[in-house]
Order: sequence, then structure tokens, then C-alpha cells
Amino acid sequence: MNVDETTAAAYVKAQGYAIVKSNGIIDTYTLEKAKLSGPMESTPYQQAWGVQKVDPDPYFGKMITVYGFTVSHHPLEKIYHSNTKVSIMLCEGKVIGGTSFPDDHGAMMRAGAPYSIDGKTLEEVTGITFIEWMANWKKKYGSS
Repeated sequence: MNVDETTAAAYVKAQGYAIVKSNGIIDTYTLEKAKLSGPMESTPYQQAWGVQKVDPDPYFGKMITVYGFTVSHHPLEKIYHSNTKVSIMLCEGKVIGGTSFPDDHGAMMRAGAPYSIDGKTLEEVTGITFIEWMANWKKKYGSS
């Protein structure tokens, strides 16, 4: 494990989750406004950033590395009865957020978008409906 992956793993454990498997780097990208709006390719980035406690703006122009882990003892286990995949986002060696998703293909199809690192929906994280969130997002980052 490299230093960043060790940092990500420590964060996962600090959340109270047991790591079943480390999946290594699952994505690396430079965050640009275009990544958060526009064609269909931006949807996963919109969804991931939508459930963060941090705003993406301070990270524009910076490299984001995402590490994946399969974990147990996550709140989504109670809903989907399977382990959970978490993705931890790092920038400049620091954890800036993450997402979670059931580790079961059928459950993934039912879930649709990723949850926050602690298993909350976009509505739970933002306190507004998806439609309100999308309108705000389009105003701030451009239409999709």
C-alpha cells in the first residue's frame, strides 16, 4: 500500500468499517468544472460530489485520486444485506470525502446513485429534493 492508500484505509477504519478487501486506485482525475456538468460522462462525478460535505470548488484544477475498499459493518448492510463498497477521495494526500454503494449487483441496480460515505442519500446530505439540488447544480456548474 502506498501512503495515500494507507491514509484512505485509516479513514475507512476510523469510520468504524472493517476492510474486507482493498481495491486499490479506482479513479484518478483532475477536477474541472466540465467534469461536473455536460455530457453523460459527467453523471458519476455529479453524483459523487453531490453527496460530499465539501464543495468541489476549492479542488478545481487539482488531482483527485479515489481508492476503493470493500467493507463490512456499514449502515448499507442493513438495507442491502451485503458488504459495501466505499470509495475514498484524496487530494494532496488528504481525505476530502467518499461514497458508498452496496457490493451486490442486484442491489446496485436498485440503489442507482452512490450514497455518502456514511450511507446517506443526496436528499439526506443536502436537505433538499433531487430536483432542487439539480436546479442549483445546473446554475452553479452549467447544464447537463
